[in-house]
This record gives sequence, structure tokens and C-alpha cells, in this order.
Amino acid sequence: MRLSLPALSVLVLIAGCSDDPNTPPPPQVVSVSFTGLVALDPATEGTYEGWVIDGSGAAHSTGTFALDGSSSYMFDVPIESPTMFVLTVEPPSDSDPTPSAQKLLAGPFVSGTASLSALGLVSESPTADFTASPGTHVLLTPTTVATTDDDAGIWLLNPPAPGGMPSATVTLPPLTAGWIYEGWVVNQPGTANQTAISYGKFTPQSDGTLSGRDSDAAGPFSGAPGDLTAGPPFPGSDFVMPNGANVPGALVIPFDFNGDDAVIGDSEWMHVISIEPAFDVGEPTLSAMPFQLKPFGDPFGDGGPTTARIIMPLAALPTGTATVSQ
Repeated sequence: MRLSLPALSVLVLIAGCSDDPNTPPPPQVVSVSFTGLVALDPATEGTYEGWVIDGSGAAHSTGTFALDGSSSYMFDVPIESPTMFVLTVEPPSDSDPTPSAQKLLAGPFVSGTASLSALGLVSESPTADFTASPGTHVLLTPTTVATTDDDAGIWLLNPPAPGGMPSATVTLPPLTAGWIYEGWVVNQPGTANQTAISYGKFTPQSDGTLSGRDSDAAGPFSGAPGDLTAGPPFPGSDFVMPNGANVPGALVIPFDFNGDDAVIGDSEWMHVISIEPAFDVGEPTLSAMPFQLKPFGDPFGDGGPTTARIIMPLAALPTGTATVSQ
């Protein structure tokens, strides 16, 4: 059979394209979707940055980005055959070309798709459990002599028997070096008047037990402001005296964490334990809010000051999926 000249030209063209070693492969892109992730304030919380990992373990940036409400985001892949996708939180004004210590989500590509998890990145253990109660807290004001103001303090401990010592009641999954726990009391949570106040940052022991002071000891509103040895050696703060400091949200000191609200039928105060980027070394203003990772908390509710309040799982850690395609 004799081929016509146009048909022969098409065959030559096709053969030349498939055999040409100089033809680059189509560029790869990665499409990423997230669940439970929220937008960051770039001035105080930093920015998200995506990374792909090559076969040698080196990280290559896919760029910084902000969440805009989309269900998925697409980035160019600067390498061939990436083995893993990683999402980090980069500090405000970051200029470091390598991933920060705040690795938030990651997963290996299997057949082009990676399931992204925070376990083993935020938590030290890839099997850490954030779905069970980590323990209890009480209301107590150990920095004052009075017992009538005990509803104005929160402490993560078991009160001592007469003549005894307080004991630990909370066990939390240990975190990696890029992250740290912080405790908060939140007034009117979920409303336009919501006000959050930190009672300090803390790190559990290697076994997860909380048996050490937090970053500000008994706190700036305690009976011993500025004394980092005040109060028992457990996380907590007293909110009993203004001490010349501005009280956020026009709230009145001493606080009263105890009791339910007559209107909404629930506590107007909530306790929250958040996971914060370790680069957030302090709360320079009292207008700070918990970071988006809020795994544990509880409404204070009604009960005696030393009644054990059960801390419960509050919000699941974020997850995601990344898919590489051409």
C-alpha cells in the first residue's frame, strides 16, 4: 500500500515528537485541599507555605499563600517525582528559604496522592491521641489569703489534702520543638464580645504530665504579679487584682468563672488549651487570641471552687489531601 505524502508527513511528525530527547515533560502541579484550616493574620501569625520533598530529602518551596475560602489550591511543582508534601506556618516577615520548625501538615505521595496529617509533626508521636479528655482543672486562688475569691482562679491540679501537696491532673501529648501549649480563659465565647486572656504557655514532661509552672506563673492579675515562683508549680493563674494593668474587654477584676449564665443557660466563661507556634514567645497585648489549633477545652459551668472540671476534646486538628498531576 502506498501512503500519500500528507499521511507520511503526519507519521514522521508524530515519531519525531515521541523520540525527541529534548522535549521536556509536561510540568507537574500539586492540588491541595484542607479541612479545619483557617486564614492566618500575617502580622501576628505568619503565612502558610507549601513544600515538596525530593528523593534526597531536600525541601523545595511551592510558594507562600493565604486561604481565600476556596476548597482547593494549586501550585507548580519545582521538581520531578516529589516524595512528600509539607505545609508550614512561616513566622511574620520570614526571610529564611528553608521550612520553619512549625510544620503543620505533611504526608507521603502514594500513587500521586498524599493524605496530610498533623500527627508526628505538631505532636511528637504519630499516634498521639487528641480525642480523649486529658484531665481536670479546678478553681482556686492560691496567691491570696482569702477563700471568698476562689472562683477567680484556674489551676491544672488536684488540690492538696490538709498538710499535703497538690498533684498533677492533666496529661497532654508532647509536642515537637516548633509548638507549645497555651491556656486561656474566654469570656462570652462565640459572640461578638468574645474576650480571651492567656494564663500562660506550658510544656508537658516527656510522659505528657503537666507538673511544672507555666510561662507567667500566677499571672499579672494575681496576688503576686511578676513573681515567677508564686503559686503552685502547675499551669494556672489568679485573676483577682488589676495591679495597674489594663483589663481586656472592659471586664471587671476579680473574675467570676463559676456559675451558668441566666440568659444563655451556659457558662459565660470557657477554658481553652491551644497549640501555639513556638515563635509566638509572648502575648505583647491583652488582645491576643488563641491560635487556630484548639484541641481541648471546657465551659466552667456551675460547681464548687475545687470541683474538678473535666477538660474535653474541643476541635480536631486540621487535615488535608495533596495530589500531583501533569
